[in-house]
Amino acid sequence: MNKFLLQATFVVTVGGISCWADALHGYCAGLQCLDSSTNSPTINNPPRDFGFTINGGGTGNLLLDILIPNNEDPSPSSFSFDLTGTLPGTATLFSTTPWTSGFLATYLGINAQPKNPIGAYLGLDPGATGFFVYQADFPKATLQSVPDPNSSPLENFAPGDHALPMGSYITGFFNEGTSNRLGWVGTANSGAIFVDAPATPSASAPSATTPEPSSIVLLGSVALGLATLLKRKRHSRA
Repeated sequence: MNKFLLQATFVVTVGGISCWADALHGYCAGLQCLDSSTNSPTINNPPRDFGFTINGGGTGNLLLDILIPNNEDPSPSSFSFDLTGTLPGTATLFSTTPWTSGFLATYLGINAQPKNPIGAYLGLDPGATGFFVYQADFPKATLQSVPDPNSSPLENFAPGDHALPMGSYITGFFNEGTSNRLGWVGTANSGAIFVDAPATPSASAPSATTPEPSSIVLLGSVALGLATLLKRKRHSRA
C-alpha cells in the first residue's frame, strides 16, 4: 500500500506566521514529496499522483494553480498543462501579467485564508521576480482529511508533458460553500508541492525524439556522403 506524506492541520503561530486549521496541504503518493517543514520538494519532475487534503474533508470547488517562475517561460500564452487522474482537466494561463507582489489570492481575485504571500514562494530562483500562474478549475472535487489511495483525487500530468522548471510550485484553493467554511480556503504557506528536481527521463523523452535542426543537417550530410560513395563504386565497377 502506498504511504503518503501527511502534514498536520492545526492552528499555531510562530514568528507572526499562522498555519490555518482548514488550510489545504499538498501530498504525493509514496515517498515522492520529502517533508522539510517547508513547501515539500518532490523527487519526480513533473510530480506524479499528487493532490490536496483539508481538515475534516469536504466537497466543493477546487482551483489548482501551477506557479512557473517568470524568467523560465518566454512565451507563457503558448503553454498549458493537461492533467489526468481522478480530476482530469487543463491548467491554462490565468493572466499574461505575472504575479510579482502581494498575495496570490488577491492576484486571483478571490477572498481566501491563507492568502499566500509571494514571499512564501519567491527567492529560490534568483532570476525570477514572480510567477506565471496556470489554473485548472474543478467545480466539484471531494478532498479527504487523510489521503486515501482508493478515493483521493490524485493528479498526474498527461504523458508527454514537459518537466516543470525547477522552482515551480503546485498549490490550490478550495471553496466548500457551507456556513462553517465561508469563502475560499488556501494552501498553507508551507503546504505547497515544490518542484526541486531535474526532469525525469519520462518527461524529457518526447522532446528527445524530435531531431534538432543541427542534427538534421548532420544526418543530411552523412546521407549525401553515402550516396556519393555508392555512386563512385558503381562507376568503378562499370
